Amino acid sequence: MSTTQPSAASSGNQDQAALATETVVELDLPAKDIDPEERIRRLEEMIGIPATHAGIFAEAIRAHTHKLYDKYVEPLFAAHWPDKLDSADAKKLRFLACNLYAAAPYTVLFCAERPHWLIKLATGTGSLLGLSPRGLNKGAAFAMKLFGAAFPERDHRRIVYIAAFIATIDHAFDHYMDDVEPVERERRIKGLLDGTWDPDHGALKLTRAIQVAMSTDLNDTERPIFDAALARVVEWVESEVQGMTGIEDPRGLCHRLAGVEGTIDGLIFPVHRYAGEHARQWMYDVSLFVQMMDDWIDYEADLKDIRPTPVIAGKWNLGVIRQKWEDTTRGVEQLAAEGGMSSPAYQQFVREAYVCQMRDVMDAMIHGVAA
Repeated sequence: MSTTQPSAASSGNQDQAALATETVVELDLPAKDIDPEERIRRLEEMIGIPATHAGIFAEAIRAHTHKLYDKYVEPLFAAHWPDKLDSADAKKLRFLACNLYAAAPYTVLFCAERPHWLIKLATGTGSLLGLSPRGLNKGAAFAMKLFGAAFPERDHRRIVYIAAFIATIDHAFDHYMDDVEPVERERRIKGLLDGTWDPDHGALKLTRAIQVAMSTDLNDTERPIFDAALARVVEWVESEVQGMTGIEDPRGLCHRLAGVEGTIDGLIFPVHRYAGEHARQWMYDVSLFVQMMDDWIDYEADLKDIRPTPVIAGKWNLGVIRQKWEDTTRGVEQLAAEGGMSSPAYQQFVREAYVCQMRDVMDAMIHGVAA
C-alpha cells in the first residue's frame, strides 16, 4: 500500500497558512501578554520612522501654535497659576495644546473640503510646478507662515484657547482633584463650565480663565455651535465619573468615547466653515487612535487606577490599534483627495506629515512629556 506524500506546493501553502495564523494570533495579543519593552517596540514599529523632510511642515505648524500659546495662553497661566509657570505641568500642557490639539485643525485646513483661498493657491501652485513631497513640505511650511497673517486672528486665538482648555481641564480633573469624590468632581466641573463655581487657585482656576477667554466674541451664528461643543465636555465629565464609580459602558469602551469625540467637536469649531463632515469623522478616528496609544503605553500605570481601560479589558489589542492606525493614514489621504490633492506626490506629502506628527506625540507619551 503506497503512501501519498504532500507536494512541495501543498507544503508551501500549509506553511503560509500556519504563518498567517501565527500573525493573526500575534496581532490580537492583549497588552497583558506582551512585556513592556516589546509592547512599546511594536507600537514604534507600527508608526514607523517619518521621512526627514516630513518634519519641515510639521515644525512650521508647531512654531505657529507655540507662538500663539505665548501670546494668548501664557499670560493667563502667569495670572492664574503663577507658581507652576516653569513646572513639568506647564511643559506638559504646552506640548498637548501646541503639538497635539492645536496642530489638528491646522492639518485639517490643509486638506479641507472648502479650503481657505491661500491654501488653495498654495496647493494649486504645488500641482502646477509638479513639486516632489520634499518640495511640497517646504511650500506648505512657507504657506503656513503666510497663513498666520491671512487667517482671521480671532480664529487663531480660538484654536489655541480651545486646545489649551482641553489639555488643562483633563489634567486638572486627573491630577488636581484626587482628594475629591467622583460625584463631587462632576458637580464642581459642571459648576465651572456653567459659571456657578469659580475656583480660586491652581489648575482649575486656569481652566476657568481659558474657558472665559475662548467664549468671547461669538456671534449669533457661532454661539449655538460653540455651546453644543461645550455640552460635549459635560458628557465627558459625566462619562468619566461613570467609569470611576463602576457603571458599565454598554459599548465596552470603558467610557472613553465621550472624551474622544468631545475633544474633536471643540477643536473643529474654529475651522468648521472650511472642514466638511468627513474631516470631523477623520479627527474622531485620530483622537481615538491617540487614546488607544495612551492606554497601550500606560498599561502598567493604569492597572493601579480605580477604573479600567479598554486596553486592560483586552478590547483594544495590538490588532485593533493597528487597524485604527491604518484607518487614519488612509483617512488623511482621502481628505486630501477630496480637497483636490490627489496626485501621488500630494498623497505622500499628507501621509508623511501625519506620520511625523503622530510619531512626535507617541514619543512624548513614551518619555513622559505627555503622560
